[in-house]
Amino acid sequence: MILLVTDLDHTLVGDDQATAAFNSWVKSQGEQVKLVYATGRSLTSAQGLQREKTLLEPDYWAVSVGTEIYHQGELDLTWAAQLDQGWDRARVVQITTQFPQLKLQLATEQRPWKVSFTLVPGDADWIMGELTAQFQSSRLAAQLIYSSDRDLDILPKQGHKGHAVTYLQNLRQVPAEQTVVCGDSGNDLSMFQTSARGIVVGNAQLELRQWVQTADQHRHYLAKQSHAWGILEGLAYFYPSHFPPQNSPFQAPKQVGGLNRSSLYRFSN
Repeated sequence: MILLVTDLDHTLVGDDQATAAFNSWVKSQGEQVKLVYATGRSLTSAQGLQREKTLLEPDYWAVSVGTEIYHQGELDLTWAAQLDQGWDRARVVQITTQFPQLKLQLATEQRPWKVSFTLVPGDADWIMGELTAQFQSSRLAAQLIYSSDRDLDILPKQGHKGHAVTYLQNLRQVPAEQTVVCGDSGNDLSMFQTSARGIVVGNAQLELRQWVQTADQHRHYLAKQSHAWGILEGLAYFYPSHFPPQNSPFQAPKQVGGLNRSSLYRFSN
């Protein structure tokens, strides 16, 4: 079984034809693949995107940057209890009011274990430094995740996408070599810091690509193709036995020497 964890915006979503090809492949695998959507969106927002883009129903939702895990419509209370340890949302909000540069995101994106702002790059370093110092002096188990030169999420110390992946690995007893994560931005970085295999889609932001290029490349695949085409390219690289022969609609990348060099992966009707 493969535990397949993918970000949504600009990873699975972004090219409708590619998303349809991904859906077809996942459906062809049956119970061999357990699908997880890991996104910064709230559950309500993510499900709206699911309807808009005709996404498959996942086995698990890891939403709000991994701070909420849902299975069959139910919040995972064991995960929630872990995040509560040392987390004081009211105190976090109180500290952030000192910085007018922090602009709250939409009310729908403010969650029990996530406080989200927009922040311009020019102010990011010094404000995050000040926040970190105040969180430490207040003994708050909080962390900062800044991505896309815009989004600042404040989460419990144990509450990001990477820890959610590890939690689901342990819950389903899936080994690292059968777990693969897919992403495009710094918001996804924590997933690539786990023991799982990782696929960076071709349109990924520089912040993620640079980190992966300095990490263990035997576990990470830098796709040439964008969005869900890149996911399929990476899956065919890691799990060639899950793809039909060359004369089928699916064609796995051909090895031409070197870890990151592959031919185009294509799906045709």
